[in-house]
Amino acid sequence: MTDFLTRFGGGRRLLIAVLLIAAVGLVIAGFAASRPDTHVPKPVLAMMTTLPLQWSEGGIEADLAADAEPHPAFVRLSRQYEIQPIDDLIAWTPKPKQLLLLAQPRAFSPQELVRLDAWVRQGGRVLILADPALQWGSLYPLGDRRRPLFTSMLSPLFTHWGIELVLPMSDEKPVAVRNIGNFQIRTPTPGEWLPKDSKANAPCVIAAQNLLADCRIGKGRALLVADADLLDTAHWEGRGVRMITGADEFANLQWTESLLSRLSNNAASDRDIVGK
Repeated sequence: MTDFLTRFGGGRRLLIAVLLIAAVGLVIAGFAASRPDTHVPKPVLAMMTTLPLQWSEGGIEADLAADAEPHPAFVRLSRQYEIQPIDDLIAWTPKPKQLLLLAQPRAFSPQELVRLDAWVRQGGRVLILADPALQWGSLYPLGDRRRPLFTSMLSPLFTHWGIELVLPMSDEKPVAVRNIGNFQIRTPTPGEWLPKDSKANAPCVIAAQNLLADCRIGKGRALLVADADLLDTAHWEGRGVRMITGADEFANLQWTESLLSRLSNNAASDRDIVGK
């Protein structure tokens, strides 16, 4: 009888040990499955801009300094995308299904405008931040080619797509806070989109209190925001709230990321993204 109990107790301990090992294995497997796969490549986001996002205005010496960092907006976008800076649309060879971000870009040649329009019509997807009166601070004086472009130079493209970028002339406060869907954004001197014609089949739908134009061009899509200052940290990082919670004071970056996500998924515009 004693031998039986001893054997039974030993078998019981063995069974418990096996069950514990199996449980630990399941926990480890579940943890591994829940961890993001760092080997999955990020989608490519081509970017052209005159804003100091990747490089500072301090020149090569500042960019090579030990504490040099890209602009916080660039860092945030880099978490989701492999950013590919470009400076020539003619030489640019887009990868399949990649996105293009034009943030207050330089003026385009007629050939580049034709190339951009053709790429979108063939299925390209682009987010354009076009500011009619950029307020972004700069080390360089007005007229210096190194300074961010004060006003968008893409009017020929906008006209071709049936819309017009204007700067509202009013006595309202220069810094506007807007609730767009689920996002509250802040930006100075934002522009507006106006339709060039009233055709029922016009390719662009104007939304978000005239701040956004959603254009279906051929097989592609373009989302156009009538502002570029919204990327400037002065208008979204905040101070008091960020110091306490670590969160952004305004959702400028979240809204921008959501617009890129809508382009990536090629989904219809939702009210939580573009508002009315």
